[in-house]
Amino acid sequence: MTRYYGIAELAIVVSDIHRAVEFYVDLLGMEMTDIDVGERARIVKMGDRRYLGLWEPGEWKSDFLAPERSASYFGNEVAPTHPVIAVHQDDVQDLAKRLQDAGYRVDGPMPHGDGSLHLYVSDPDNHAIEFWGWRPGAELD
Repeated sequence: MTRYYGIAELAIVVSDIHRAVEFYVDLLGMEMTDIDVGERARIVKMGDRRYLGLWEPGEWKSDFLAPERSASYFGNEVAPTHPVIAVHQDDVQDLAKRLQDAGYRVDGPMPHGDGSLHLYVSDPDNHAIEFWGWRPGAELD
């Protein structure tokens, strides 16, 4: 049986890498990495060994795949995605305020059936970002 560790990297296509970095790094506080993926792409850290890839259209490439295969795996258009990002439950309220203070419309925080708080916001490219409040050591039932 395959042993899964969770998502290592979620990669999304963005229209402007600088605007995406302002949102994900400057506003949300994710950490910039030194991983070189080109001028119009960045990989940011969003937890222990968890990454978010931000790529402008046409930047996703692989040195190991034929160009037509690379294009089929790595989208070249900004398309809506719905990443759900785990954050500490105690940080959800502060995150909502920070986003609102920066001019973003947020929905939540709101409780879900498991008692966790969830917060929803659209990033500058209209990706529907959901923040799921987790408590360390708590498991889903």
